[in-house]
Amino acid sequence: MEIHCPFLKKYKVFDLINAKSVIYRCELGKVLLKQKDLSKKWACGGCTVPWILAGEHCKYLKPRKDFILRGSSQTWFTCELLDICLERPYEFCDAHCQHYIPV
Repeated sequence: MEIHCPFLKKYKVFDLINAKSVIYRCELGKVLLKQKDLSKKWACGGCTVPWILAGEHCKYLKPRKDFILRGSSQTWFTCELLDICLERPYEFCDAHCQHYIPV
């Protein structure tokens, strides 16, 4: 991961015979992930949240993530001011929203 996700935390470190294994917790989706899961598209590898939050975004925009089954997830954003769900907030917020307040 090139950009650090603020929702990914180390949960537990296991000492194995010849190495250490780390379990991570995605606070956004409330799920535990292995080190190898972090690069997978369904977990952190395809997650747009770190990139959108690293840039200039509206203060009313809140990310959401749901891990329906292991191996699949859905990421979306909610606008707390207008009470709408957005899959790609940059398509709506920057150009069309009159209430856009960058953080």
